[in-house]
Amino acid sequence: MRKLKYKNEIIFKGILLLIIMLFVLSACGGNTSTPSGYATWTPSPSATPTCVPNIQLSTPEGWGSTSRLVVILYDPRTTGEQSLELLDGESTQDISFFIRRIVPAFLKPSDEVAIFQLGYSLYDAARVTRLYSYTTVPSLYNTPSPRATLTPLPPTNIPTPGYAAIATDNFIRVESTKRSNIEAKNQAIYDCEVNYWNSNVKLTATMWNVTATAEVDEIQQKIDIEFELFKNNSNTLEVPFRTNELYYGGAYYGLSFATTVFQADCTKHTECILILIDDLQTWGENNPDSLSIDLSGIKVYSILPNCKDVDQPSCVESRKYWGAEFEKFGAVDMEYWNGTRVELNLLNAIGR
Repeated sequence: MRKLKYKNEIIFKGILLLIIMLFVLSACGGNTSTPSGYATWTPSPSATPTCVPNIQLSTPEGWGSTSRLVVILYDPRTTGEQSLELLDGESTQDISFFIRRIVPAFLKPSDEVAIFQLGYSLYDAARVTRLYSYTTVPSLYNTPSPRATLTPLPPTNIPTPGYAAIATDNFIRVESTKRSNIEAKNQAIYDCEVNYWNSNVKLTATMWNVTATAEVDEIQQKIDIEFELFKNNSNTLEVPFRTNELYYGGAYYGLSFATTVFQADCTKHTECILILIDDLQTWGENNPDSLSIDLSGIKVYSILPNCKDVDQPSCVESRKYWGAEFEKFGAVDMEYWNGTRVELNLLNAIGR
């Protein structure tokens, strides 16, 4: 009886102590909610992804890494009954007009163009103009595109019930989680690239396009003025076509002028090009005046406006003769056209 009474006292004291503790907590303003200022959930992702400041976009292949030196030689008399066809469906027999039209169309940033009229024996007399592009290419990039999605997991055989089935399920679950994480990271990178493009690259491209367009307009104005000045002073230093060689030929002298330009400036550029607009007729063969001619590494585009068909026998003979001459002078590639689709052909070959 005495033990039972002692046990009841212990239980009573325990209950009393518990009541006192609850009362103290209540009196102290106890609160089971989380204190103000602490989040009880994981924050939602921001609408704007968190991006590294030096994110890189891919640069178009060859962007800003090339410049060209182009020399144009032309005889204004060589169209005959033929015409030079233009992109807009029109045509012209005015070779100087054709040149003034195509140069602003193919000139790229950092390019250089020198133009000479055939029929002269003096460099200064034959020189029409020298044009330069002073536009420098900014850091432009390819438009961002989403990453390719991962290939699906390969199909597996249905395992027999037991440990094999559990192992297969676990493998698929782990791999699927990895793939989901990779896809999420790829999407985040793409979102960052889009933000960078919209905030920086797109604006730079727009501003550069304005600058480049303004330069093309300036080049068009300059080349028109230079051709007009040359026309008004074409007899000042030398009367053109004054000898049989200059009248019936003249290409060798033009090639010597081109050589002077290439030897001085070709190494400053990544590509050097010769455009020859002439009937390629000769008075004396095999460089009769022993002029200094070196076309090493030069690409040659010959336009024969007098040829109705570049495969007609007379034109084939000219091509064969000059093909051997160009090779002897070191040219690496030769292309021949007549007036048919000539603007399209030229711009496809060297246009912007």
